[in-house]
Amino acid sequence: MLIINYKAYEKAIGNNSENITEKIRNSASETDKKIVVSPQTADLARLNGFELEVFAQHTDPVEKGSHTGSNQLKALEDAGITGTLINHSEKRLEDKVIEKTVKKCGKEGLTSVVCAQSPEECRKYSEFNPDYIAFEPPELIGSDTAVSTAEPDLIEEAVKASGDIPTLTGAGIKSKKDVEKSIELGCKGVLVASGVIKSENVEKEVRELCEGL
Repeated sequence: MLIINYKAYEKAIGNNSENITEKIRNSASETDKKIVVSPQTADLARLNGFELEVFAQHTDPVEKGSHTGSNQLKALEDAGITGTLINHSEKRLEDKVIEKTVKKCGKEGLTSVVCAQSPEECRKYSEFNPDYIAFEPPELIGSDTAVSTAEPDLIEEAVKASGDIPTLTGAGIKSKKDVEKSIELGCKGVLVASGVIKSENVEKEVRELCEGL
């Protein structure tokens, strides 16, 4: 699986979110690999017609009611999401909130991807039984050095620590070689952002990453 996090990059927000999603969809049509896009909450409904799975970047485990500013799960589901990232390095959460969010996703039939910064966190979050754990050393996020190159031993540790929970990895992943190494180390896919969103040729970059899966 390839998850593409749009973050809040200029090339992937507002009207630009549709443009870049079209390019990703063009590449997706040429592969049998699962590709998921994760745009800003405000752009979720824009992507309903692109025939790609869409994950929220963040979800709040609140019920309907007085929760101003919250990303309520059922509302996001109605906007077209099939899953959500949880506890990204740029949106860290308390353990009890992570666990509650995972449980609510399970009840709604949505895919939960819990982000972890270390093998120790992978082990801890695996006890919450998410669908996936995404291992991302924070110091390598957005860098030119892939975690699969800089910290291969840590990826192996993370996969082992995650137990029966499938592990994804991210941080600096930009090439087919990076993806292949991640899979070789036991991962089931990758979580990327700038490597695709900031690419001069998005379609080519997505195709290359999928070739490594």
